[in-house]
Parts: sequence; structure tokens; C-alpha cells
Amino acid sequence: MKKVKEELEDVSLLKFALESQLKRMYQISDVDVVLFAGVDGKIYASYIPDDIGSRIFEFTNVINNNLQHISQQLEIGLLQSVVEYQFGTVIFSSVGRGALLISLFTQKVNLTENMKIIDTTREVMLHIFEQRPMTSEQLSQYSEEVANELRALSKRVFDEMYTQSSEYKKNMEVLDDVKSKISNVMGRGEVNQVLTMAFNEIASSPKWMTENEWILLVDMVIEDQIRPLHGDYVADMCKNDWLPDIKRKLEAFVL
Repeated sequence: MKKVKEELEDVSLLKFALESQLKRMYQISDVDVVLFAGVDGKIYASYIPDDIGSRIFEFTNVINNNLQHISQQLEIGLLQSVVEYQFGTVIFSSVGRGALLISLFTQKVNLTENMKIIDTTREVMLHIFEQRPMTSEQLSQYSEEVANELRALSKRVFDEMYTQSSEYKKNMEVLDDVKSKISNVMGRGEVNQVLTMAFNEIASSPKWMTENEWILLVDMVIEDQIRPLHGDYVADMCKNDWLPDIKRKLEAFVL
């Protein structure tokens, strides 16, 4: 069961990485729809904006009708094919053997500039699809544009996956609790300023906090902000109540 779970997680991560790069291509080019597919017509990943609506079925039908011809061309070394239709232009770009990056343009655009983005995306997609490592040695084999895209993708994937982790959820819950505690003493309007100063002081941010750093931060807020403004009695009460409570929440959170 553990192996099955790990395999499913790997597939989920791969699909997210592929879709993230397709979305990135959509954002920096004139493409209207972008697909990553096998020559058998199976869609591995896609980025289809909501406003395309029902027209996507027209597009995909045209693409499917051409895949057999394109796949035959791939067997004899086709790298890229530009096909113009009444609704626009479709660019089929080979990604390794048996996979295609399919870019759909519904308006007249400067294909020269878009081709550069497509070629970069094609190399990135091949790297992801073959699950190559993101080592410095691997990245040095690419152009600067491709290497930078791979680094940016790696950061996006890590950030997205981290926000789904138990560690991140724990830190967000503790942050909400700390904000509530400070607000009850200093007022809601002071919370953001107080916490910004405290996080800067310990050189961290909420999502990366460790248990020791949370304790340090809360103690710092009490000593540097609450004690000078509200006196020893209030500060000591906060210290006696908040620190044990925060420690209990950190320890009780199930990772």
C-alpha cells in the first residue's frame, strides 16, 4: 500500500509540474490553448482558459484528426509542423519520441517570437516528462533560457507542494492563534506591524517557522512590544499563558 501511495504521489507531482509549465507558456505567449499529448491522442496535461468554452471541442477534434498523420511524420524525424486552419494556427512540436506539445492560436500573431517560447517549453517539458534530476550538472547542458525556466518551475512546484504539507498547515494555524492573542491585548490594528517587525528580527516568515522560532517570536513580542506599552503585569500574564499554549499546539499538531 505504501508503494502504491508513493507512486500515486509521484504521478500527481508530475502532472502538476507539466500543467504548471503549460500555464506559464500561456502567460508569456500569444497561445490560446496548449496541450501536451501522446501521438495516440491521450492528453497528458493541458492549459485551457475558461473563456474558450465549447470551442475547445472543435479544436481538439481537428487535432485528433491530424494526429495519425503527425505521428507518421514523427517516425521519419519531424520536429515541428505548423498547420493553418480557418479558426487559426496549430503548431505541433515533438517532445522526445511519442509526445507532442500542441499550441493553438486563434488569431494572427508573430509566430517568430512565439516559436522561441515554444522551443524553450518543449525542452522543459521533455526534461519533466523524462523525470530528469534538477542538478547543476543537468541544467548546465541547457541554454540559459531553458535552465532559468527549469529553476523557476522547480520553485513553483516546491512552493505549491509545500502549501499542501502538514508543516505549512501547522504554521498557518499557529500564526492565526498568535495574531488573535496579540489582537486581544494590543488591538487588531497593531497586529501586522508587530508581527512584521518580529519576523524581520528573526529573519524568517510564517510558512518556514520552526517550533523554536515560534517560541522565540512570541517571547520577543511580549518583551519588546507588550511589556513597554502595557506594563509588567500584563506582559507576565501573556508570558505565563501564551508560551505554554503555543507549545501545546505545536506538540499536539499531527504531522
